[in-house]
Amino acid sequence: MKNNGKKTNGVRSTGFKRRLVIILTVAAVLTAYLYYGNTAVTVTRYDISSEKIPPDFDGFRIVQISDLHNSGNSVMKKSLISKTANAKPDVILLTGDMVDSYFTDVSAAISMIEKLNEIAPMYYVIGNHEARTGESSNLIRRMRELGIGILWNSYSIIRVGNDEIVIAGINDPRLLNKDGTADDAAIARESLGSLDYDREMYTILLSHRPELLNTYATYGIDLVFAGHAHGGLVRLPFIGGLYAPHQGLLPDYTGGVIYQIADTSMIVSRGVGNSGDTFRINDNPELVVTVLHAGC
Repeated sequence: MKNNGKKTNGVRSTGFKRRLVIILTVAAVLTAYLYYGNTAVTVTRYDISSEKIPPDFDGFRIVQISDLHNSGNSVMKKSLISKTANAKPDVILLTGDMVDSYFTDVSAAISMIEKLNEIAPMYYVIGNHEARTGESSNLIRRMRELGIGILWNSYSIIRVGNDEIVIAGINDPRLLNKDGTADDAAIARESLGSLDYDREMYTILLSHRPELLNTYATYGIDLVFAGHAHGGLVRLPFIGGLYAPHQGLLPDYTGGVIYQIADTSMIVSRGVGNSGDTFRINDNPELVVTVLHAGC
């Protein structure tokens, strides 16, 4: 009987060790998966064709970076800079939330922006996180010192050869809607209405908020670059993102396609960093590369 008891204990010990190995292996695989999914930058390319795009802008290359959230992850930063340089952009667009209002680190954001600024000219609009942090003026001041175009409810004319297009930007509604009681669409309409440029020119709009696409289309914007949705945080096959701020569950605009209303197209970046303690599942950080094609 004593020998049988020892044998049983040995079997139990072996079974426990096997279960422990399985649990630790699964935990290691999940950890690696989450790390990869939150640091490995993917590149998404879009091609935009329009008869309004002038000939000298045929092949014009745009890189969009959104929702950095002052990420200090060295692996992701190196990848983002390298892939941006490899894309050979003519211009880089920053569509808001370069810092995070929960743990703001302007220096971390600026260190990334300085390196990106060596690659191509840059334009920037604020996001909701800049709008609610007390460090936004410091961030914008330092970006201006780098020569970055700050589109503060304003526009610039980009010239290539003999042709021109408009690049405009509007402030995030949170800048005025501090308590969340105002109509974000009304604020966006007022901002767009204040832009006095030739509406016949091909117009690119930078705006942090994708959920206001109907408003952008009302003003005849040709191409919108937006962010804010973080890809829906958790992306499921055939369904897409599960949740996005200001859109809620199963949001309409998270990324992965070109959204279209009337003659207005919108590209939504899944973003790069995470806000607060959130993390991504099946939703890698994204670098967007867009190529314009004239006369199509």
